[in-house]
Amino acid sequence: MSRKRAIAVANQKGGVGKTTTAINLGAALAVLEHHVLIVDCDPQGNATRGLGLEAGEPDLYAVLLDHALAADAVRPSGVGHLEVLPSNRDLVGVEVELVGTEAWERRLETRVVEVLRDRYDVILLDCPPSLGHLTVNALVAA
Repeated sequence: MSRKRAIAVANQKGGVGKTTTAINLGAALAVLEHHVLIVDCDPQGNATRGLGLEAGEPDLYAVLLDHALAADAVRPSGVGHLEVLPSNRDLVGVEVELVGTEAWERRLETRVVEVLRDRYDVILLDCPPSLGHLTVNALVAA
């Protein structure tokens, strides 16, 4: 894979396999020795838990609100070449806390994707089942 990519896995409906797709695609690429980051953009944190991790600080919420650096929030997944930027239910607060903030739709792009792009061949953005601030951020970043 010659070009660095960010891919948003998004759909407004829940239960359609977004997280399953992100985890399996990430694991398959990692087995092929591509360096992959899964960013869990869903406050439900299913990608985080699906990879056997528990949410803890710092996480995506802290990164998006400038309380932590993205590189400090990334954790190994237990699968070689696959890392995770976890989330938890606190991430739902982003919807309210970013209201009125300039360039809110570029937060994920500027604080995560641009900062970490050189470390990974692929950054997978696992989105929540809605078209809110988090999904818009992921689509802009991708």
